Amino acid sequence: MADQQISFHPTLAVEAVFEQVKPLQDQLAQIASILEPIGQLSELGNVFEPLRQFGTQIKELAKLLEPMRSFQDQLRQVLNQFGPLQALDQELDQLSEGFCQSLSSLATALEPAVTLQDRLAHLANAFEPAKTLREDFSALAQGFERSSQGLSAQA
Repeated sequence: MADQQISFHPTLAVEAVFEQVKPLQDQLAQIASILEPIGQLSELGNVFEPLRQFGTQIKELAKLLEPMRSFQDQLRQVLNQFGPLQALDQELDQLSEGFCQSLSSLATALEPAVTLQDRLAHLANAFEPAKTLREDFSALAQGFERSSQGLSAQA
């Protein structure tokens, strides 16, 4: 047995140690293929600024229409006495209903964006360890790089 020497192959030893993370590296490589659609999602996010501006305008319009609603409330108190004003009341109702339906439709249209935001927040939390792990592994690699450079400089 003393005659048999076991030869040590550093490259094979390192490969054996890191073999367990090969499937994980393949999964991590898939992340790169997802970056382009995420970039497209980022571009879609540009829709919110015009919507914010529109929202500001609608809020201003709502403030201007508030006296109309007060007028309509007062008008309803005298509708029994002035029947012809009932048509005006109906028109004001239609105007308010139209605004309400349009704003509700807009709010409903934003639901997928809100759901996406929730999922992205969850995803961001799930990927948070990636930064720390990358920094840790990079620091370890630099440590091995320095020690191997020191050894080759001594040789």
